[in-house]
Amino acid sequence: MNSIIKRSFRDFFTIRFILLAFLPLGISLISLVGLTLYFGDDIFNILAKSHLDAYANGDGFIAWLLSLSLIQFMLTSSFYLISIFLAIIFSVIIAAIITGFLTPYIVKFINQKYYNYNTTPSPSNARVFGLICVTFIKFILIFLITIPLLFIPIINLFILNLPFFYLFYRLMLIDVASNTSDSLIFEIDLQKGGGVKFFSASVVFYILTLMPFLGIFLQIFFVIFLAHILLEKNSRGF
Repeated sequence: MNSIIKRSFRDFFTIRFILLAFLPLGISLISLVGLTLYFGDDIFNILAKSHLDAYANGDGFIAWLLSLSLIQFMLTSSFYLISIFLAIIFSVIIAAIITGFLTPYIVKFINQKYYNYNTTPSPSNARVFGLICVTFIKFILIFLITIPLLFIPIINLFILNLPFFYLFYRLMLIDVASNTSDSLIFEIDLQKGGGVKFFSASVVFYILTLMPFLGIFLQIFFVIFLAHILLEKNSRGF
């Protein structure tokens, strides 16, 4: 693992990849600013306390529940935290999509420089697209299951990360493995989840993605590091 870390940092801190790292960063920030300009006022109006007070002044059990200060605090704080979290995730998703188009180029460079591993026959585009669709369906199902827990302060931050980590991890695995493996090894990688090293690195990288700007900027590094893990494993024959 130490050799992978050294190689990954050495590769990333080159003009080639540093410049590439600014591409997803720039596009995701522009998208986030545009989203804020168009929908920012609507989001803050929804979060306004006056809306909760209006509902609380009504009749019935729900109105009584919303009239409680503790419930109002829980709802308001949860809305703010979830909104900030989703804004970060949205920018990361945009960056990840842009990085996904760069993955073949990155992996090809890494493979030619260190491993010269034969990745033919490559997994079919139909197979990869199908796996991505299945991943999004499972992500939506996991997200729907977690919805009832999203309005519990503190707990909601942990629960909300479950579906998004699953999405991040599986898409990274599909994206990187489909470019570092032939069709047979690709299926094995999917069954094994990329292995312990791949999963462990994905956990650390997901945590980094939650750090504004840093997680977006390091998307290229994530691909480089994960590519090294799989290419080293494949070149050794296990």
